[in-house]
Amino acid sequence: MAKEREFNFNTLSFLDIMSCGFGAVILLYGIVLGYNQDFEPSEAVSTPQISDEKTSRLEQKIKELLALEKSEEERFKKKAADNQRKIASIKLTETRVKNLIDENKERKQKLREIQRRINTDESIQDFLEGQELEQVTMLKATMNQAGGFKEVLTGMRLGGSHILILLDSSSSMLAEDLVNIIRRRNMEQQEKILSPKWQRGIAFVEWIMEKIPEEAKYQVVLFNERANYVLQDTAGTWLDGSNDQDRERTQATLKKVAPSGGTSLYQAFSVISSLSPMPDNVYLLVDSLPTMHSKVPSNYTISSQDRRGYFRRSVSSLPDNVPPINVILFPMEADPYAPIEYWELADKTGGSFIQPQKDWPR
Repeated sequence: MAKEREFNFNTLSFLDIMSCGFGAVILLYGIVLGYNQDFEPSEAVSTPQISDEKTSRLEQKIKELLALEKSEEERFKKKAADNQRKIASIKLTETRVKNLIDENKERKQKLREIQRRINTDESIQDFLEGQELEQVTMLKATMNQAGGFKEVLTGMRLGGSHILILLDSSSSMLAEDLVNIIRRRNMEQQEKILSPKWQRGIAFVEWIMEKIPEEAKYQVVLFNERANYVLQDTAGTWLDGSNDQDRERTQATLKKVAPSGGTSLYQAFSVISSLSPMPDNVYLLVDSLPTMHSKVPSNYTISSQDRRGYFRRSVSSLPDNVPPINVILFPMEADPYAPIEYWELADKTGGSFIQPQKDWPR
């Protein structure tokens, strides 16, 4: 049997093996260390920084998109609300237009009825009876250019114990159309006084004064932006129908007045309740609907609807026991509602309404 070899750690072979293993470990350590030295630390750190920056930009972009979405949503809601308001406004305008059309049709129908009833002698009689007015026939004969005569028929209510005459003395009494009103408004005082339309108004006042019974009392008031008694020293009192001196003074003073200013029917109607006793018959000589209420407006550009509004507010200020108001209308162009409104006023108060010819009462 062969002798078993003993293992010796100090042999050359064992040392070679251990040296090779140790050298391999050193070589591996050197390779790893060199790799770590070649890798820049700043690059390793910058990677998460880039990631955070991108995340921040994305978050900012998302916030901007959300804000834009919210803004668009608010704009859409606002636009939708504006559209709803516009639709409501259009519907309201359509309703108003429809009401105005219906009202205009009704007014035209009334006007046609009035004209139809006035056009014939029989209709005139029915018209006067319907208002419970006494039928009065006035004949005023004047020579015309052909050398003939003209007869004038009127249905005015005459009489009364206390008679009030209200004469419009505003600028519109200078002429029958706006162009000539503006032209005459810039003329001299005497030329304004001699305006044919104004002279007709004065002549009508004189005609009424001639019909006042001696036992009656009367007063004459001018109105434009304010109401003024023709005889200032008799303001608030009644004049005697038998006093010829007061009658002549009134007529002479009237001939010195020139029309001016706007038209306040409210100021004219305020005289009715200020007199004691109140008048039992009123003559209103006017040419158009009022251009103001109690105060002069800052803007004198007014529409037909504004003037109708002033008129109705003035009528509503009349006392409950308002006397008959007889309207003598000298119509002005571009005021189509005046005849209808004044006719209704006369009708409701039990008065009369006439639109005299240009050559009457002269």
